[in-house]
Amino acid sequence: MAIRNPFRNSKIKESDDLGFGNRIIGERDRLIAKDGNFNVERVGLKYWTPYQDLVEMTWGRFFLVVVTFFVVVNVLFGLLLNLIGIDCLSGVKQGTWLENFEQAWFFSVQTFTTVGYGSISPSCISTNFVAATIALVGLMSAALATGLLFVRFSKPTSQLVFSKNAIITPYRDGQSFQFRIANRRNSRLINLDVKLTMSWVETKEDGTKSRQFSRLKLERDKVVMLPLNWNIVHPIDEESPFWQRTPEDLKEMNVEVIVLIEAFDEVFSQTIFANSSYCDEEFLFNVKWKPMYYPAPDGSGKTILDLSVIDEVVEIF
Repeated sequence: MAIRNPFRNSKIKESDDLGFGNRIIGERDRLIAKDGNFNVERVGLKYWTPYQDLVEMTWGRFFLVVVTFFVVVNVLFGLLLNLIGIDCLSGVKQGTWLENFEQAWFFSVQTFTTVGYGSISPSCISTNFVAATIALVGLMSAALATGLLFVRFSKPTSQLVFSKNAIITPYRDGQSFQFRIANRRNSRLINLDVKLTMSWVETKEDGTKSRQFSRLKLERDKVVMLPLNWNIVHPIDEESPFWQRTPEDLKEMNVEVIVLIEAFDEVFSQTIFANSSYCDEEFLFNVKWKPMYYPAPDGSGKTILDLSVIDEVVEIF
């Protein structure tokens, strides 16, 4: 099915492509996941960047890597001490190999963390050398872990929450495509700028398919502050790719609306970015948004913003 492209002769049409090209034409191929990450899996030639990976991985994976490193390194040093001879550690009670290894492991842990209870100490030049190496590795590891923790905590991240669905709803004398966002934090976001790009698969007359992109005009693409929620509205007029399209049309075209938001976070004094997307199965019709804010019932003059209803809609009768 071919769709009329209102921007076919526009000079800015090439800039509407966000970098995905026109060859991703699978029926349910999604360009950007709901969490904003590219829906791309890299295979083949890859480079291992430990620092970058440790900064970008999830907190759960990060702590798993730290604990695994801590255990494995001390296991290796414990095995080395056992190999040298447990009699070169004063204060060790001779026992089975496993008992000796247990005491050597705990000695390594105490030296690695610079705790040094003193119940066990090296008594040979070889174990003194190993103990010095353990202390050096421990100090360097602590410095590296501290730096990584600081970077992870200080990295500015967006806490914008997007509505689960987008809606196509009456707007003025016509229709509009809408979704809404809000800030989870109490921090102030200023100078928000949003860009919407619609992507779809176009079937040409010769039967070939290609992915098309078109920038969507917005009722308002910038706001100075975001104290409440923001309903982002694309009016559907004759220049819109949504014009006269039914839900069946949108599904057949494999439509995806990609959202790019840029804002300035006053807490971090840095620019933050947030991405998301809405596919045709996430469009709701003949509904409108349920209000998210209302005056405080205690008469304090405050406005209550209820983030829990950001996804809630009401039917239009």
